[in-house]
Amino acid sequence: MSSPALHPAPSAYETADWYTDVSLVDDPHAYFDFLRAKGAVVRLPYRNAVAVTGYEETIQVMLDTEHFSSINAVTGPVASLPFEPTGDDISAELESHRGQIAFGDQIVTEGGARHADLRSIIARLFTPSRLKELQPKLLATAEGLIDEFAADGHVDLVRQYGGPYGALVISDLLGLSERTRNKFRVLLEGAIPVPMDASEEEMLKNPLVGVGKDLFKLIAQRRMSAHPLMRPLRSLLAHEDILNELAQASYPDGRKPSLVDLTSLAAFLFGAGQDTTNRLLANAFRIIATRPDIQQQLRDDPGRIPAFVEEVLRFDGSVKSGGRICQKTTTLGGVEIKAGTAILLSHMAANRDPTRFAQPDRFDMDRPRIKEHLAFGRGAHTCIGAPLARREVVTSIERLLARMGNIHLAPVHQRPDGGLSFNYEPTYILRALASLHLEFDPIEGD
Repeated sequence: MSSPALHPAPSAYETADWYTDVSLVDDPHAYFDFLRAKGAVVRLPYRNAVAVTGYEETIQVMLDTEHFSSINAVTGPVASLPFEPTGDDISAELESHRGQIAFGDQIVTEGGARHADLRSIIARLFTPSRLKELQPKLLATAEGLIDEFAADGHVDLVRQYGGPYGALVISDLLGLSERTRNKFRVLLEGAIPVPMDASEEEMLKNPLVGVGKDLFKLIAQRRMSAHPLMRPLRSLLAHEDILNELAQASYPDGRKPSLVDLTSLAAFLFGAGQDTTNRLLANAFRIIATRPDIQQQLRDDPGRIPAFVEEVLRFDGSVKSGGRICQKTTTLGGVEIKAGTAILLSHMAANRDPTRFAQPDRFDMDRPRIKEHLAFGRGAHTCIGAPLARREVVTSIERLLARMGNIHLAPVHQRPDGGLSFNYEPTYILRALASLHLEFDPIEGD
């Protein structure tokens, strides 16, 4: 597909730190291949951590909530525990210190009943009927963004399409006004999730803080309108929109979520939905732009686009890694893992495990059981927005191909030696192209 990426010699991988070493960013697959050659579960030379690269072992960790906690899903071992782990069961200590662990109050890091409660609130946004109602807006948003550059013959797909598309779609999912959706589009432009050089304090400073403040006000207004004392003013204060449904939602047992919880959930949708969709689209169009044969197949038969997307998710999906921590000493892949050990859990590595996927480095839209990749996770933390993400990306590819002919890389991606050059964001969480400059022939009248 392209010339091999420049990456360290295998000897350098022996001491490379996944969480800080920017030399691993361009070609994480080579690093995971190196680890996998040592075994499906490998102890790392730093941070009291092990890496899991095997497909079956990755599923085991994702499903085993007794022995593995997701409390460090965002930070992995970068943020140290606020206590010294001792013994073979630290689950109680983890919970008692949750408030002191960075991002420990997010839906992706919660567990048990608390996680189920939070998930029940946002699940109502992703029902089949809701997504069907959203489809016309997905199309309209795609067309509106393409209109902004269609006549130019060139585009930075990350900045001009993928980023704003994800932000605008989540705004539509929540029923936000045109003014608010445009404000959030600007706020979220260029956001990077957990950069490698960030301190614990810097991790907590991101554009979602600004988004969260606005969402808190909007949700609070809607909840206030339902208060009995507001009945005389209800006709003036009430909002019949999706955000209002969220504001009035209850947990399965009838309890009301706090405003902080609701704001956190709504802001999470922007962070998770905007970033992953943007990066997946860029990864998909890197393939489309460098594989004319695949581009032509998709043009000749748009019905193949869903299978293409599934193989992109497996081959080079948005998520590189997530964290887990062993809370009860156990054995995984023949390796004893003591309580307190951090787990480098890689969706990306599992999706190229040759014991599960034949010729894993080959892009194959006809791959058997193509949807069995782990790009969206498994178990309790399976990505709840996966159906929407699939719709967004399929719709985008359909419309971009319909209005952009002969898509190819701009010269900025050409190296003097004839190879290709791509710039990836320095984050250990996402496979995130910083830019993808494409050139194309505008297609009229579609």
